Amino acid sequence: LVLITFINFCRKHLPNNFHHAMASVNEEQNAMPPPRRSKRLKSVQPTPVAAKSHASSETKPPTVKKAPPKPKKKTTKKKKKEEAFIDRILDERGGAEYDDKSSDENKQQKKGRKKKQKRKKIPHQYLCSWVDGAEPQWIDASCLEGTPALEEWEEAEDEVEETHDSPAIVSSKCSILCEWVKEAKRPSFLLGAGISAPVLATFRGKAGLWTKKAHENPLAEKKASAAQPTKAHRALTALERAGRVNWVATQNYDDLSVRSGFPASKLSELHGNIFTETCSKCARVYHRDYEVPLDDSVDHETGRTCDDTDCGGDLRDNIVHFEESLPWHELKMANCKFVGSDLTIVLGSSLRVEPAASLPFKSKRRNKSLAAKTVIVNLQTTHFDDEADLIIRATCDEVLDFVAKALVGESWDDSSPEIVFID
Repeated sequence: LVLITFINFCRKHLPNNFHHAMASVNEEQNAMPPPRRSKRLKSVQPTPVAAKSHASSETKPPTVKKAPPKPKKKTTKKKKKEEAFIDRILDERGGAEYDDKSSDENKQQKKGRKKKQKRKKIPHQYLCSWVDGAEPQWIDASCLEGTPALEEWEEAEDEVEETHDSPAIVSSKCSILCEWVKEAKRPSFLLGAGISAPVLATFRGKAGLWTKKAHENPLAEKKASAAQPTKAHRALTALERAGRVNWVATQNYDDLSVRSGFPASKLSELHGNIFTETCSKCARVYHRDYEVPLDDSVDHETGRTCDDTDCGGDLRDNIVHFEESLPWHELKMANCKFVGSDLTIVLGSSLRVEPAASLPFKSKRRNKSLAAKTVIVNLQTTHFDDEADLIIRATCDEVLDFVAKALVGESWDDSSPEIVFID
């Protein structure tokens, strides 16, 4: 009776969907859960293969389609870097845009249509030569960073353009120079590398050793021991014997002035002599027939000692390097002679290295009463051109040959002395 009363109560007071909810709960409890599989035991079931029978020809087993293979990623193999030794850099290109006109654009421009020119960027590259003699090749600038070849290229100077006066102008200017040399009482000459240009490479001249075109100079590898004095050297010696030269200061260490017969008593070798070595103890000077400096020299030592048994001092070359002082006696004599000179002539110098560059202008700046004149004979412009009274754009051989013929005689070069080395 109690149970029937409870059931009737539930029917009256509980919601209608209660019975449906209870029925769904019972169904879920009665349903069997799926079998659980262990991940460790999980395996792929082999596909059933039908046994060979007569019926296999009529009913084919289901074929299993293979999944398409995944596309392989493209792997770029790193190329092994080939080691090669660069001799030097020959040229440079890139880093700037240039105009590239195609033939179609030219045709359209002819028709009157204006079209913007296409611009292409050239990568920054250097043309390099190789130690093994292989053909030069363009190399990206990024591959040469920090290399000695690039440092040498960046330190090299750009070539300065050379200009030549016409033969008529050269003749006219040389005639004026001859008159000045005749009138001068104390003419002094400053020699640069240009006077030796026919036999030795210059430094800042055309394809000079310190320029970026040095590799184009056929004289770049020639040594001073294989060179002979030029016509300008011999002409200067002839003029000195005729009493037309008071003093010569040279910036060259090639010994060509001495070997041409010019007296050492009137010569200041401001930058040394490559054939001379001096004893560090007794100061005895040795003049050799070979170049005395060593590439790996320490404190200018040449590896030889004095011939005097009582001395035995170390011998040193007298080549003056950058940031080194000039020899005191040589510079003192050059200063005295150029200050008192009434005519100074520069032969083949760019006048870039001090204190030698200022020597030809000291008499004009200090003794204005002398009315001193300055002449520059050089194919390139210099920083002192504005102070010069006469500039001749010609070679030293041309100018001094003209002057020697006018002041010494037409046959001045016939009696040139035999060139010998003095030990």
